[in-house]
Amino acid sequence: MAVIRKLDKEKQEQQTLYIIDKKRGHDEHSDSNWIISYADMMTLLCIFFIMLYSMSKQDTPLFEKMKKEVAEHFGTKYEAPTAELGKFVNNVIIEAGVAKDAMMSNDGMSVSVAFHSTMFFDSLSAEISPAGREIIEKIATRLYDYQVQHGKKYKIVVEGHTDSQPITGGQFASNWELSSGRATRVVRLFLDKKFDPQNLLAIGYADTQPVAPSRNADGTWNLENLSKNRRVVLRVLMPEADNIPWKVIDGKGTGSLESNTAVTPVANGLSVAGGVNPAVQQVVQPVTTAPVTTAPVQAAAPAAAEHVAPTFPSSAPATE
Repeated sequence: MAVIRKLDKEKQEQQTLYIIDKKRGHDEHSDSNWIISYADMMTLLCIFFIMLYSMSKQDTPLFEKMKKEVAEHFGTKYEAPTAELGKFVNNVIIEAGVAKDAMMSNDGMSVSVAFHSTMFFDSLSAEISPAGREIIEKIATRLYDYQVQHGKKYKIVVEGHTDSQPITGGQFASNWELSSGRATRVVRLFLDKKFDPQNLLAIGYADTQPVAPSRNADGTWNLENLSKNRRVVLRVLMPEADNIPWKVIDGKGTGSLESNTAVTPVANGLSVAGGVNPAVQQVVQPVTTAPVTTAPVQAAAPAAAEHVAPTFPSSAPATE
């Protein structure tokens, strides 16, 4: 009997231990069950945001500006993706002998060079002058050789800009036709240099993108500013650029040529807000020590006017 009682006692103890272990396992499982749901939710959220990012378009100029500010904050060196391209374009402009009459800017995704329209076109004309043709052909040839050498296909955008005075006669009905015609003529020269037509674009902005106010405070035309607004802009975009960064102008003609780019004259590196500082307008010399961002337009007397506005004989001398 004693043996039987001992066996029954051992059996009961084993059953008690089994029940305790079972309850303990059940409790541990219930306490950690939320981790599985939480991990599933985090995985789904991660996938969701990855999909959103893949479908979004990055604002490259803004992103590059942020990278530059972060680099400056931590004291590291920042170099824009277009730094090498900017140095090359700067050298090409100098070799072409037009550095003193051009302004170059860099927004991180493209390099832009603005020329006065009289360098290429006569008054009220969209036909490129022989001297202007020679300059454009030099630039186009060097750019084509550069992109072949580096195995890239840069996107070329040519912008035509006029002043604000209306056209009152001649071949073109308005500044829209004139600016578009001039941009198209320049693009044709790039086509002749074997550039891919799919990477070429001509845009006529008419007088909608001024770099300086067209009128004085008293309402009369500002001849010097009208001359500045008449220009042709050549933009060289990186191959991965899928759109043209839009320039924001304040509507009064006081915005800088490139709203996302700080204009810095190459001659002495002085920052200029909203355009070119007349105090530092001078001939630009070759730069070999640092990435180039801009070259100032040389100060000059007001150019000969192209239009006559008969309704304002006392305040509207000839312009574009």
